[in-house]
Amino acid sequence: MTRRERPQGEIIELRAKDPDGDLACDFTLAKDVATVRSGLERGILGPPRPIEGGVEVSFHTDAWDAVRRYVEMESRCCSFLNLAAEQKDHGVILRVTGRADAQEFIRSIFT
Repeated sequence: MTRRERPQGEIIELRAKDPDGDLACDFTLAKDVATVRSGLERGILGPPRPIEGGVEVSFHTDAWDAVRRYVEMESRCCSFLNLAAEQKDHGVILRVTGRADAQEFIRSIFT
């Protein structure tokens, strides 16, 4: 995990631990990840936007701790995903990316 502090806020980047692994989640963690994700949905600012290799989702500024927790948990659950979160003055940006055969799953995360 890469964490950087900057004047505008923190950035977290987690590269896939197993980018070529099976498109499978650790079901011992999946329920907890789903609970955190459902709590995040209240803070979403608009629909997910497509980006190269995945999606970008914007959240209210007060969602930072929940987004950070989601990134840490999701990275353990779905080791084939790349996850990044950026704290900004106007909100929080979450980016979820991965390989071509994971795109359908990635698009479904926050829809």
